[in-house]
Amino acid sequence: MTGQRASEEPPVGGGASAALLAALRRPVGPETVEAQVRRYIVEHGLGPGDRLPSEAELAAALGSSRLVVREALRALEAVGVLGSRAGSGWFVRPFNVASAARALAHSLAFHPSALLDLLVVRRAAEGELVAGIAGRLAPSDLAALDELVDRMRWRAARGEVFHAEDSAFHRHLLACSGNQVALALVDLYLGLMEEMYQRGLAKPPVDDLPRIAEAHAAILAALRDGDGPAASRLMRDHHASAQERITAWLAAQATQPPGSSTNGYQAAVHAALLWPGPGQ
Repeated sequence: MTGQRASEEPPVGGGASAALLAALRRPVGPETVEAQVRRYIVEHGLGPGDRLPSEAELAAALGSSRLVVREALRALEAVGVLGSRAGSGWFVRPFNVASAARALAHSLAFHPSALLDLLVVRRAAEGELVAGIAGRLAPSDLAALDELVDRMRWRAARGEVFHAEDSAFHRHLLACSGNQVALALVDLYLGLMEEMYQRGLAKPPVDDLPRIAEAHAAILAALRDGDGPAASRLMRDHHASAQERITAWLAAQATQPPGSSTNGYQAAVHAALLWPGPGQ
């Protein structure tokens, strides 16, 4: 038999992957002033805390007007690249994961599959990171995680959902890993989940609560024993049931008009990502 075997899986990607790649490519055409300022920072070796030339000097160096340069500087300030100090000018900001996460959150606000995409990233990140910290947690961290598991069990025995304890457990593990980017992404996901629960996302069935609590206990036991592969597998399995529940809810939401007051997903995404609260 020639050609592709019938048993082989069809190729993935196609038009969707091409569209994503196109969105990531640099635009063809004249370089914007914002891009010129970024290039200026790189070519002059400027680092966190270094001061940029004045707006007038930048305008002369880039062959643009001060007004256009000022707008470019403000745009770079909005995404956390630059900062300004009254009377001192513009400076390169140090990397701040919270600012980067906010920028990502705002861009995801109108992304139809933001929740599931974040969950996929979360499963991969947590599955990898817990394997790396197995057997390396400090006694104080183990004690804090033990307390959270005990509280989950206590609430589960009473038929109470324990979203706060669940979130704290995962945030604590990621904090222990030291991976700030993963922590920021998972924090976005957990904040979005909180909004989802307020807008109709079905909570886990009461009968499932003890099992979910014990899933956390099993992950912690594997970490205490230093069994990284088991911790990774248990973490991924733990997220699988949540993915099924969320997928079913999103399918139901898809039948509602986008602007409908009953479309809880759209409202939750906007609330959690576009405007996550005062000071966010």
